[in-house]
Amino acid sequence: MAGMDENKPYLPERYRQKIREKNRRRAAVRILTITHILVVIAVLVFSLSGLSWAGLPAAPFSPASRPAPPTGVVTTVSLDSQAKIPSQGTTRTSLPPAPPAAAPRVAGYTIGPGVPQQEGSGSLTLVQAEAALRRYCPEDMFTISSVNYSAGSARSLFGFTLRQTGGQAPQEDLVVFINAATGMPWSAGEDTTVFPKEMVAEVVLGEFPHEDISSPGIWYDNSPREGDIWRFTLASGNMTLVSGAVDATYGEIRKFSRNIPAFGRPAAPAITKETAQGIAGRYVTDRNSGLSLVLTSSRYDRWGTESVPAAGAYTFFFERRHLDYPVDTDGISVVVDALTGEVIGYDKQWTTPEYAFSQAVVPTIARHEATYAAIEAARAVYPEQIGSVRILSSELRWNNGQMKGTIPRPGSVPLAWKIVFDDEILRTNASLASRIVWIDIQTGNVTVIEYRH
Repeated sequence: MAGMDENKPYLPERYRQKIREKNRRRAAVRILTITHILVVIAVLVFSLSGLSWAGLPAAPFSPASRPAPPTGVVTTVSLDSQAKIPSQGTTRTSLPPAPPAAAPRVAGYTIGPGVPQQEGSGSLTLVQAEAALRRYCPEDMFTISSVNYSAGSARSLFGFTLRQTGGQAPQEDLVVFINAATGMPWSAGEDTTVFPKEMVAEVVLGEFPHEDISSPGIWYDNSPREGDIWRFTLASGNMTLVSGAVDATYGEIRKFSRNIPAFGRPAAPAITKETAQGIAGRYVTDRNSGLSLVLTSSRYDRWGTESVPAAGAYTFFFERRHLDYPVDTDGISVVVDALTGEVIGYDKQWTTPEYAFSQAVVPTIARHEATYAAIEAARAVYPEQIGSVRILSSELRWNNGQMKGTIPRPGSVPLAWKIVFDDEILRTNASLASRIVWIDIQTGNVTVIEYRH
């Protein structure tokens, strides 16, 4: 046909209309698909940017910054010794309380989990248990570090960890158990002691007859360092007069310390060291007749403060001897008031029975050989410090220090070389004491080494 493009196929008009219809539908589908995709993208963008969409509340936007800790409400609690429940203090906003794993602290000490603080179930409350404790361990002599509670079928106990702060020097921590039903101190083994509790008060009041007291506070303690003892306190009102311990086997007073206020005392001692030494020597002899003791050292401790000094006390150390050799941890210390000449402190450590000392007393290892062995042992621990090691002393002594809290076997306490030394690090740090090596007198072997920075 004239006028037609010979390169294009011939299609009737109705077919051309159908093709145009299909193209329009395809275009509409593509546009609708693209629109849906754009809508989905828009929803995601709005969601991520924190805007509201489809009626959902959006989180307010804030610039990135260090998150502030959440606030909690902490109620301060104070213990009233006259009340049965803690008295509530003021409420303040502070950091959140410690997580459950951490024990809370009340009145300055840590409270373990399960400690009763409400009345009920036949048990004392914590406040009542503390009041019972204070009848035996007054506040001016003992500070509470923590308390725990143990519930049992036979008895339930409050366990108070105490730090003794009275006397001339702080003592090691001790634990006192208070029976949750009776308020009386309790310790395992107190019912089987050779010297019963009923006789302890008689011994204590016989030793201190002029003290203005009604009755002493007494409780049993199986101490790893001191063995089986009855601890006691004598108080007048809220003031502790004397604290100490009685041997639970023999009934003798093992230690005591009088509480002497420093206020109002003159600054200068009224007696000389020589006079005080004579008083201390006679006191030890009168109480320990026949014991082999040697005075090894002494010191004077001034009381008061730098601005208001007060006359203090002399302390004398008597060392136990066995076969003329010193026993390492046994001995007696006596404290004499430098103003009055009165004995105000006494401590007897006598843990090793005669049968426990070894019969091997003739050394085959000379002093210089023991010293060399000690230096080589120190080299093995800190080889970089060996050039600064300095020997402070070397002597034959009975090594009974490893027998704490145990009943020694016959002949089990050896005579050994005790080598005391230090090094540059120990010398430059006043909080670090000198170190010790024990050497066997027959073999030259190291039996004990105490050497850590």
